Amino acid sequence: MAVEKMKMMNLVALKQDTHNILREIVLNGSIHITNSSNSSNFTMRYMDTQIGEFAKMGVDINKISPYISEKVFKKKKYKDLLDEMFTFFDIREDEIVLENLQSLNYSEKLKILDKISEESNRIKNLEESNRYARAKVKILLNALEYFYNDNIKISEFMSLKHIKFNMGQISKNSWIKLKSNYENIKGIVVHLGSNNHGETLMIFTPSMYEESTEYFLRSLSFDRIDLPNIDMSFKDLNVAKKKQLIDLEKEQEEIKKEKEEFRKKYLQDILALYYRYKIIEKIEELESHMAQSKNFVLLSAFVPESKIDEIKNLIEKTSESALVYFSEDVTVPSIFKIPTKLKNNFILRPFEALVKMYSIPDYKEADPTPFFAITYMLLFGMMFGDVGQGLVFVIAGNLLARKVGETAKIIQRIGLSSVFFGFMYGSVFGIEDILPAILLRPMEDINTILIGTITIGIIMIIVAYFIGFYNLKARNDIGNLYFDKNGISGFIFYMAFLLLILNITVLKSYVGESGSSMLVIISVAIMIVTSTLMFMKPKLAGKFEKSEHKEEFSPVESGFEMFETIMGFFSNTLSFIRVGAFAINHVGLFMAFHALGQMIGTGVGNILMIVLGNIVILGLEGLIVFIQAIRLEYYELFSKYFKGDGIIYSPLHVDVRTQK
Repeated sequence: MAVEKMKMMNLVALKQDTHNILREIVLNGSIHITNSSNSSNFTMRYMDTQIGEFAKMGVDINKISPYISEKVFKKKKYKDLLDEMFTFFDIREDEIVLENLQSLNYSEKLKILDKISEESNRIKNLEESNRYARAKVKILLNALEYFYNDNIKISEFMSLKHIKFNMGQISKNSWIKLKSNYENIKGIVVHLGSNNHGETLMIFTPSMYEESTEYFLRSLSFDRIDLPNIDMSFKDLNVAKKKQLIDLEKEQEEIKKEKEEFRKKYLQDILALYYRYKIIEKIEELESHMAQSKNFVLLSAFVPESKIDEIKNLIEKTSESALVYFSEDVTVPSIFKIPTKLKNNFILRPFEALVKMYSIPDYKEADPTPFFAITYMLLFGMMFGDVGQGLVFVIAGNLLARKVGETAKIIQRIGLSSVFFGFMYGSVFGIEDILPAILLRPMEDINTILIGTITIGIIMIIVAYFIGFYNLKARNDIGNLYFDKNGISGFIFYMAFLLLILNITVLKSYVGESGSSMLVIISVAIMIVTSTLMFMKPKLAGKFEKSEHKEEFSPVESGFEMFETIMGFFSNTLSFIRVGAFAINHVGLFMAFHALGQMIGTGVGNILMIVLGNIVILGLEGLIVFIQAIRLEYYELFSKYFKGDGIIYSPLHVDVRTQK
């Protein structure tokens, strides 16, 4: 339950082994090569700090340069071809699952794509040609149906000397426009009929007005139907075209069968080649972070400690001449940010999502997830303690687990916390007559629940301080460790502040007047000393810092900061009173619905109000409590110990989605 330890991998290999080694590294998917604070060539920058180490490996660091590979892989060309194949096979790239690709043989040369593409283009052209021919025949048949029984020969229409003949379709809007402009047409318009595509027309125009008529028809988006100039009647042409359509539809079925056979034959090859393409794509990305000497290539990257043996074995298995060693994280220069990989058990892991929503822990920080998860479940359960409603959350979390993922698992866990505190409060769906209260009933013990939640809040803040001490020490931030409001001075001030409040409210009656006065003097003296240390922090902390950019001391700024700090101690503590308030409110809200049910005066009405009340409480109050618990974590606790300026561990891997 911590941040997994990282090591720096340093690899030296012969140039001829580069591709094979990089392929295995990509397939392993464990190394982290870049982060936002570094330049594009991470390895080159790192080499400058590792001259001695690489000299021991026999590589002259002074003669290296960025690695330049021969780009024999034409990425864009093959990506375009793969896109064509996916369209042809009706495959969605975002639906491809990595587990289905890993079993395929991707060793085929990418050039096979050219052959597959040629074959697919032939089938695609047949499809397009058939589709176009069928569309033309259907349009013609649609027009010929108006001449079904006519024995007039088409050639007689086409051979008119002084009359220009047109047949075609226009939209319904264009038909309205045409009817309103009859006086502008130098010809005869015959409306043959209507269909789903629009209106079918025949237009006879004197040859002398042909040009003006053509212009007007273009304005109507006239879609001309081409009649063959043959010595055949409309009736006979209709019969012939129907037969042609039947033949074309048979041809379409044959093309479909051919396409399906093609799919069965080449689909696995296409997916395997796609996998190979994705691997090479990542290899090229990895190459951009490498360096080279005359005969060697060099690569440096971060690797989780748990993956070191695996990476080392696969590299040595791929190339006997490759040299690889792993340096400790403490030797990595401070200019490079080590990525953070959180490592928690299955109970706590879902809460990583809420931690990351705030920020990514720094590599040298303690993982906040365990403390966050435990305190979050505790806070939510205390505010929303109910056996029945908690079980609803557990069931909902189980049902949503596949669709929602980690969020559903959070709902499961806070539901269990709600069930636990439901037994403590003796509440089942808001009804308190079924179970006895093991601990207390919030509405009957208001003072106890309010004081208790503040006490629990104080304990959480104290634990948060100690986690903060660990983080400051780990970052070697000694100045803030001693003098910051979230450091030792701030903690001692806070304890003295609590002692003063406790003395005034409780201890005075136990220790007597003189003892109480002594405690006041001690606590005030401690507060004065520690507040002075915090006030002077910029000057005092500077003595522990090696950096040239030290914080400047400003009395006015420090004064305002001290005022904010003192008010913060008070407000941070009192913020936890909302936990008790929501626990009371949870019961009070149900009592209001129960009272409404009794006002209805019937058993059915009372039951309906209880059901409605639980629905409102589960939906509305559940969401509010969820948010309030997050607020307490983010603002009252994280501020004490969590800096969160890390970068997430993002290993280079084949970019294809995995099964959930």
